[in-house]
Amino acid sequence: MGVGGISSRSDVDFMNKKRIVMPGETLAMVEELSAGDGTFEEDGVIKASRLGEYVVDEKNKTACVAPLTDVPTILKKGDKVLAEVRNVKNQMVIVDVVHVANKRRNIAGNVNGTIRVSEIAKGYVKEANTEYKTGDIVRAKVIQVTPSLQLSTKGKEFGVIRALCSICKSPLDHVNGYLECRRCGNREKRKMAIDYGKGYLNL
Repeated sequence: MGVGGISSRSDVDFMNKKRIVMPGETLAMVEELSAGDGTFEEDGVIKASRLGEYVVDEKNKTACVAPLTDVPTILKKGDKVLAEVRNVKNQMVIVDVVHVANKRRNIAGNVNGTIRVSEIAKGYVKEANTEYKTGDIVRAKVIQVTPSLQLSTKGKEFGVIRALCSICKSPLDHVNGYLECRRCGNREKRKMAIDYGKGYLNL
């Protein structure tokens, strides 16, 4: 395993495909590509500096993150979205919606939403902080837009798709139903989407 969780040329090739990326997400190693527009270099790793579509300039061997289009999209009930967890309380999770499925656009209006503990999973969940942590990237469904934005992660396709270790902030791997940090050995639990850790933030 190399720097930033990339271990080989095949891993880099896998990550070169176009996809939506989050600020701070690892894109490639400096041995493979150089940092271009919308990216930065840190400790030998190229990372995204903004939300957008990751593309590789094959001619110049440069990693870039293209911004989403200027025409905004409006959230509506039933939309599948990606959201970043901002705060977790006993009975709810507070998130910011950052991307809407099949939309290469920024989001207009309110992006601050909540996931109530009863909407985390189909089974009983006593406290939200046992399932989600601050900084998690979650795939969710919009179940209400007004008067407040409400999301749900019930169902196998919904839940955490990317998480960092609570101790050392390294990426967590899915191992036998738990999330495990290869750097420090910490194990954590989440309500994970069925495709956790597949490498893509696209919905």
